[in-house]
Amino acid sequence: MTFDTENVVAHLRSHAGEALQAVVVYDDQTHRDLYRRDDLREMHGSDLEGELLAEARRRPRRESPESGLYEGPLAATVHVFAGRVVLNLPRDDDSGTLVLLDPSVARNLTEFIADIRGDLYE
Repeated sequence: MTFDTENVVAHLRSHAGEALQAVVVYDDQTHRDLYRRDDLREMHGSDLEGELLAEARRRPRRESPESGLYEGPLAATVHVFAGRVVLNLPRDDDSGTLVLLDPSVARNLTEFIADIRGDLYE
């Protein structure tokens, strides 16, 4: 996992500003923080972090030949929670980058999800 960490983090911060919570690169066995906001330091090594990494490593893969025609390669998965948005950006089958953000960054997406959930389930 070779990255120019300063440029990656600077680029993400230019888009997300203070809403950037963490940037973690991972492969099938290890992971490394590129950035972690001070208020999230206690999350390092936590059970929640382990769950996030386990989910990222078992990301869904399409098997059907039609997937390449209709979808193309997987670019990202997004998990939206009340307190965080987790982007998983796969690099290849064994590695990728997790970008954790405040939900304000994805305000349109979080509002859309809340509206649709309200229509479907309330």
